[in-house]
Amino acid sequence: MLPHIASLLDPIPLLGALLSLPLVSLILAAIIAAGIAVSPRGAARRRSRVRLTPSASTAVSARYTPEHRTLGIAAIAVIVIFAAENLITGYVLGMFGVSLNGVVGWWRYATPVFTASVGVAILLAMIATRGSTPPERPVVSARRTWLTFSSRVGSVGTALALLALMTTTLLAGLASSNLNGGPYVYLEIDVPNETIDPIRPWFYGWAYGIPVLICTAALIAVVVAALQANSARAFLRPETVVAEQRERRDIASGISRLAASAALLALAGALRFIAEAGSVAGLTVMGDGRSDTYDAFWRYGEVAAIGGWAAPALEITGFVILFLVTAQLAQGSESTAPAPRTAESRAAQ
Repeated sequence: MLPHIASLLDPIPLLGALLSLPLVSLILAAIIAAGIAVSPRGAARRRSRVRLTPSASTAVSARYTPEHRTLGIAAIAVIVIFAAENLITGYVLGMFGVSLNGVVGWWRYATPVFTASVGVAILLAMIATRGSTPPERPVVSARRTWLTFSSRVGSVGTALALLALMTTTLLAGLASSNLNGGPYVYLEIDVPNETIDPIRPWFYGWAYGIPVLICTAALIAVVVAALQANSARAFLRPETVVAEQRERRDIASGISRLAASAALLALAGALRFIAEAGSVAGLTVMGDGRSDTYDAFWRYGEVAAIGGWAAPALEITGFVILFLVTAQLAQGSESTAPAPRTAESRAAQ
């Protein structure tokens, strides 16, 4: 009895079981993001906002505050919808006796990418309408591209996250198989030196991957378009250029972070699914009062296992990035604060 209890309390399997739950990753990410928010570096960055005259501050705030808020709301939407989907499909439906066994739940992996693409598309619409008004006094500047205000590190990180998601999805689709013309949701694992049929666990195949690829392509398209619109629009006045450049860098950073975090959440779910299917190591056939056990292994099983262990880290990272983007809800109100009036300006009034 005591050894059984000790095995249940073994920290390594217990930790692995906890980290396999996306909601646990969400809680850990919230703690990490809170620590980053109260760090001295974060406070110093907030104090370093550009100071403008009251009229210029009002104009800049009117243009960029709604965009910051849209990014913050989009990040919250990705978190809430992702968590709600996990709660409903993982717990709530089971409480009412509803089973999803046999259902191809592709939305579990496409949801964060789709939600992020909708959020960026709304931001793009805002930039193209109220965020691109004609300048009050034109400013001559060099030609700008969609990468002008993007951080090099952030751009590379976002590109790697999206590339990893697409590559994993494509490779998993190529490794998947179907049964009797059905959807590609199986992984065939042959039993060596035997004539019995291969093992066919459910797998992250084309039935899951195609919706994810479609949503990822849509996300890339709206991200590039939003970054281009954010960069190319004219500045309001010569004296607001420095402040607007910083605002645009923050907008570009928020767009990149939103796309990267959505890709990481989808990738983490896909890697868990692949690791679970690829970990099948044997088959037991029972009949005639006896049972026969056959060894089986997938040739990429070790790689899949590494991906499964990396999934919680990717998921936590994605949630932390989303929490950092939500900080842009308050950024518009505190940015480009009006400069304090001097004694000379008060006397002139």
